[in-house]
Amino acid sequence: MSSKLAFQSLSGSEEFKYVLSGKKLSTPLFTIYYKEKKNDDKVNSIMLSCVAAKKLGNAVKRNKMRRRLKMATRKAITEIKKSFQTRLKYAIFAKPKIYDEKFQNIVDQLVIKFKSI
Repeated sequence: MSSKLAFQSLSGSEEFKYVLSGKKLSTPLFTIYYKEKKNDDKVNSIMLSCVAAKKLGNAVKRNKMRRRLKMATRKAITEIKKSFQTRLKYAIFAKPKIYDEKFQNIVDQLVIKFKSI
């Protein structure tokens, strides 16, 4: 993997359905769904999307949750660069608790879960 991480978002409902049909890990802060990439996907890029459902609050609150989750994910991946699985696609869904949680706690939980995959 290069020194700069190449992130790519999941696009379209077909891709989300594919990832959601895979395995999942849950914490009180978020749920991670992951599944093996298809042959036609880019090998070195990290395919990942962070999602905050509409029922979690208004647009401002959802955007804050999603931004915090994205930045925490980037930090967690850089911390465990060697053991992070780039051969998988990820969809991370925020839960309501993430709004008030300390940033470092979110990163720590992500590191733990990414290592267990």
